[in-house]
Amino acid sequence: MSAQQLPSELAHRHEPEIQPYTFGWIAIMGLLIALGPLSIDMYLPALPSIAHQFGMSTSIVSTTLPAYFCGLAFGQLIYGPISDRFGRKPPLYFGLALYALASLTCMLSTQFDQMVIGRIVQALGGCVGMVIVRAAIRDRLSPVQMAKAFSTMMLIMGVAPILAPLLGGWLLAQFGWQSVFAFLGLMGLISLVVIHRGFPETLAVEKRVPLQLNNVFRTYGSLLRDNSFRTPALAGGLGYAAMFTYIGAASPILIDHFGVSPQHFGWYFGLNAIGVIGMAQLNGRLVGRFHILSLLQAGILLQFISGLWLLLLTLTGHVTLMLMMFGLFGVVAGVGLIGANSNALALSEQSHRAGSASALQGATQFAMSLSIGLISHTLPFDVLTNLALTIAVCTGTSLGLVRLIHARNQRLASL
Repeated sequence: MSAQQLPSELAHRHEPEIQPYTFGWIAIMGLLIALGPLSIDMYLPALPSIAHQFGMSTSIVSTTLPAYFCGLAFGQLIYGPISDRFGRKPPLYFGLALYALASLTCMLSTQFDQMVIGRIVQALGGCVGMVIVRAAIRDRLSPVQMAKAFSTMMLIMGVAPILAPLLGGWLLAQFGWQSVFAFLGLMGLISLVVIHRGFPETLAVEKRVPLQLNNVFRTYGSLLRDNSFRTPALAGGLGYAAMFTYIGAASPILIDHFGVSPQHFGWYFGLNAIGVIGMAQLNGRLVGRFHILSLLQAGILLQFISGLWLLLLTLTGHVTLMLMMFGLFGVVAGVGLIGANSNALALSEQSHRAGSASALQGATQFAMSLSIGLISHTLPFDVLTNLALTIAVCTGTSLGLVRLIHARNQRLASL
């Protein structure tokens, strides 16, 4: 098999009618999906201020991040079947409006439980973009084009983790933590206008499927039994979980442990996002020349080596800010290869149920990030050791799953 050929698992009788895509269309996709990192990263510098407001520790207030992941995981499972029934555009109207209202709720919160509820509802609204973007790309493009499109989109959304904490830190210093959620609500409204004017419907009426509860559960069960979907989705989910475990621990580590100021937090946090952008663009150039699965494996291997580096630092007691940042850079940069290729592999055979497959894949990523992040938080070591051990275990397991995909491809090729 040549580098440009795809395995037989990527062929399917329900292939989409291939259509060219423009940078403008991908930019809209990037805006929709960027609401996720914006909502996660912008408020990280404000966690100590929010904790002071509610009279709690930063670690307790940081539990609003797992709450957000919970909403992301659950909400995507709802939007997937709805988008397969009514098309890609109507769920965007509802979800973005809900996101804007929830952001206003967070801004006006006077008690911590109100903040937690607001964050969950905010996630339930904001996750619609993640589902629709993957499904719309699958509606229009072939697997190789999907990998290239996801790489281009990650250039756009890769800017968000760089700018978000910087902007969040500036808003915090100038106007207080409430202004962060005011900005997020405004972004939700802007996204509503953009999709109304510039986002065409990608799911033809004749391809829509009835919305029945038993069919929804049957479809999700079928996807979980489908190795062509399940294994790459789990492999990619573990890679994302490694990164999001770091994101959840970033504020306690950088601000509380190393004494980085909230205003400078964004510079350290954003530095790692440069790796995502660089790797995503490299991936876009390599797709078609190298096998998608090989590129996925390279990204996971980069994360695994970085996790071992962090673990070595913690075990030897030679942890410095710069040495730790070097390892974290590799963990985050690996996602630039993992995201596009795991998405393309998992969705490659799912054109007839792209919305549900996109939803389940996204829900898997964030459910794994949520559960693994909570496990990491309860480990009996210090926060740095917990993080390093979690990253090493996640990425080591992900490498094993990639080997299973290799074995399946070899069996299919021998038939």
